[in-house]
Amino acid sequence: MQKIRIAIVCGAVLLGLYLISGSDSAQARPKYPTEYKKIYPDLAKKHKITCKVCHPGKDKKKRNNYGTAISKVTKTNKKQDLKKMKEAVKKVEKEKSAIKDKTFGDLIKDGKLPASTE
Repeated sequence: MQKIRIAIVCGAVLLGLYLISGSDSAQARPKYPTEYKKIYPDLAKKHKITCKVCHPGKDKKKRNNYGTAISKVTKTNKKQDLKKMKEAVKKVEKEKSAIKDKTFGDLIKDGKLPASTE
């Protein structure tokens, strides 16, 4: 009987760990979309600002060209220093986008998301 109880407890613990680790709602940098809306309010009115500004799909390890540019500037920002976030976003405005002769800043001024390819 004791072995059955131990097996049930172990199973419950493993299930709990699996459910926690598989959660899609966890965000490594949840302040980015919120702060992005503050930095670019006109863009936020026109587009839904989510993690997809930097991440094209559900896998948050994959980044689009804009997300890659941001990650090179911010390195690791686990504390999510808001001042550093704003500096990083402003710094990459000058970098080339996927559109010929356009920077990320040019796309933002045109009312497009910076990772746009059209």
